[in-house]
Amino acid sequence: MLARTAATRLGMLDRRLPMLGSRTLLHLANMPVKPRSLFHTSAVSRTTDWQNMTATEQAATFDPTLPGRVLGSWQKFTGFMSFYKEGIKALWANRSQYRSIKQQIRNDKEISRAEFQIYTRYPNDRLRMIPFAVLVVLAPELIYLIVLLMPGFCPSTCMTYRAMTKGARRHDKLKQKLHLQALNRIRNAGLSTSDFVDEAALTKAVQVGNGVFSLDQMSRTDLALMYRFFGIGPLSMVLPTSWLRTSVQRRLEYIRTDDALLGSEQLISGLGLVELFRACQERGIPAADLPEYQLRLALYNWVRLSQRQMPDNAVPVAWSRLVLLNRSVKLANSPV
Repeated sequence: MLARTAATRLGMLDRRLPMLGSRTLLHLANMPVKPRSLFHTSAVSRTTDWQNMTATEQAATFDPTLPGRVLGSWQKFTGFMSFYKEGIKALWANRSQYRSIKQQIRNDKEISRAEFQIYTRYPNDRLRMIPFAVLVVLAPELIYLIVLLMPGFCPSTCMTYRAMTKGARRHDKLKQKLHLQALNRIRNAGLSTSDFVDEAALTKAVQVGNGVFSLDQMSRTDLALMYRFFGIGPLSMVLPTSWLRTSVQRRLEYIRTDDALLGSEQLISGLGLVELFRACQERGIPAADLPEYQLRLALYNWVRLSQRQMPDNAVPVAWSRLVLLNRSVKLANSPV
């Protein structure tokens, strides 16, 4: 409900929100400025100002698995320890920010995308913070293995880029199977791939009123397809239909609000690789082993279609990404 309220409010803004990184989400007056040569800030955030980076962005700069970093065994170990320590510190800092952001939303005040991400990620991170911190203290040598085997155990501020990439590879393989299922599904619904190739064709298909484009009318099979496509969770075949519908609806509401913030702040060109990767994964866009420019283009096309044509219903956009799975990231002039 709060996400929906935020999305409605964002649609009525008559001015742009501040750019990501323009707000200092932490009180860093007493924090020493770190030597710039130690960090690969371009992979985390396009801003190079340490003071204007969020706590999560600052922690991510310690990630030893970021592209371009070549480290020895001991350097990797110390790098991981530093990264996890900073990740826990960022999570603790986000705790106070979460309270402030929650109050801002209750008072119907504007929030930035960086604040919105803290608001949506912190509740789940909070549940993982204590057991993860205990593991860091008692068995630090096991953390990397546990994160690879059980990524859900790790708070978002402590998830390495390499772990995210490996998880994305597994999910992308699943998406290929879902893509074939989606092609059969739209044929049974009287649609074809030509109904998804551009904005005009998709808008026309939606106006026909086919049930696959309405969340309230979607069958259990279609809901399970979307549930798995977005990577919401496992066990889609045994969960109740109402659970699937609610979960997909929440994800679509989150994406709609995030799209509004990305568009109003014009952030897509300024997102660092880590946040860009996360944004694509949340929307079901294939992200593993793809160059940055293709990910940025795919996200831009999603937000453009979502905001300009279908701001109140992201289901057709999701179907277009599933039906045109491979084209959605490989064509530089992809219309959707």
